[in-house]
Amino acid sequence: MLFNTIEFAGFFGIILVLYWALWKKRDLQNLVLLAGGWYFYNKLHYTFPLFLAGMIAVGYLFGRLIHAQEDIKKRKPILVAGIVLLGFGLTYIKYSGLILGNITGLHQWQASALHILVPVGISYYTFCSIGYITDVYRRRIPAETNIITYAAYISFFPHLLSGPIASAVSILPQFRRTHIPTRKEIEQSVGEIIWGLFKKMVIAANIELAVNYCFAHATDLHGSTLFLGCVLFNFYLYADFSAYSELARGIARLLGIELTQNFKMPFFSRNPGEFWRRWHTSLRKWMLDYLYLPLGGNKGSMFQYIMLMLFIFSFSGLWHGANITFVCWGLLNGLYFIPYILTNTLTRYKEPVAAGRMLPTPKEFFQILLTFVLMTSTRIFFRSPDMAVSRVFIEKILSADLFVKPMELVVRNLYWGIPMLAVEWIQREKTFVLDAGVPGFLKARLGAEGTEKLKTLLRLVVYLLVIFFIWKFHKAKNMTEYYYFKF
Repeated sequence: MLFNTIEFAGFFGIILVLYWALWKKRDLQNLVLLAGGWYFYNKLHYTFPLFLAGMIAVGYLFGRLIHAQEDIKKRKPILVAGIVLLGFGLTYIKYSGLILGNITGLHQWQASALHILVPVGISYYTFCSIGYITDVYRRRIPAETNIITYAAYISFFPHLLSGPIASAVSILPQFRRTHIPTRKEIEQSVGEIIWGLFKKMVIAANIELAVNYCFAHATDLHGSTLFLGCVLFNFYLYADFSAYSELARGIARLLGIELTQNFKMPFFSRNPGEFWRRWHTSLRKWMLDYLYLPLGGNKGSMFQYIMLMLFIFSFSGLWHGANITFVCWGLLNGLYFIPYILTNTLTRYKEPVAAGRMLPTPKEFFQILLTFVLMTSTRIFFRSPDMAVSRVFIEKILSADLFVKPMELVVRNLYWGIPMLAVEWIQREKTFVLDAGVPGFLKARLGAEGTEKLKTLLRLVVYLLVIFFIWKFHKAKNMTEYYYFKF
């Protein structure tokens, strides 16, 4: 089931009523969430819950074993065994074709491996499970003794298929308490759901055809068209993936669970470091906690730091898929960090760009533009099916072909990114995108209560306006899956 379907709306309505009706009984609420998650996952394919059940059983068992062992030296082998078992399914299903295909005499095994049906979301709940037992090992969180609670956490359907990756430290404790959202939380959830639907059904759905055309006919198109096709794919990927994350957050909050904010308006970043602190933040946090910091972080020499950055981004590329294009995508992202590291200009900004101002300074504008171009260039490898297509894109974009008049289809579809960028720029300092602000002089006249009432009214107007745009411009026949389901 896709979030933007009538079928899901009916399913979620039933879950929501049952969940709220049991608001004083946390165990029964978790049972409802568990049953809902398994039904939701089974609708994709009847074999998928089998993989999920195996991951839950292994994670729960090893969490208990690790927690029961006081001696850290004896705890570590249990952790390693748990990580190997949890990671085996993901490694075999996603990468056996690549591994076996490079070993002489194993072509038949390779063929059978490639025909395995990859469970949607397996990367996400594998990372959740590995993170959980690692946090139990580190004594950051106690092992969960209630199997229903743990299973509900791993199989929670809003984040099951495409994240955000739910940290056990921050998310699992929420499954141990009862909570019905407040009116303010409900308003925010509705706003995030509406904005997510707008980005998926209007922005992503309308530009997807042009993106697919560019990458399917690269040899026949000019460099200018291919460059704009990359820009268009950047808009598409953000609109599609962040839409899923916002829908997941809004849906989860209505069920009493606060998920991680996975995107923080990354197109307004001033360097690659800031971009990756704003893009897919839950994956970045997972790699920071379980790879980057354990391997030394930036504590070693500059050479070690650079090599670690390249390794982390290469690992991120392989996480997305067993294809050389993803490795190149990861390495290119890592390489972009090197000039900033060498010149010590990888600033960690604490405030959003142009805080308190309508427009950025010329320097900020140049930084945003440069970062956007750098990140867009990596999308060539991310979207291309193979290196041959990537090579065509690069050769044509770096030639005089770049200055030929681009294809009208691509230019016309670029306009769909304007409303998304405009709204997010205006709202970049707000808690959530469709939050409504009240001018200072009105706050003084209305007082706290009057201001809150006006904000509620303004939110309602904004919500209705965005709903109108969804109804007016959505692609009724374009009900494709979210792009990140494949990862």
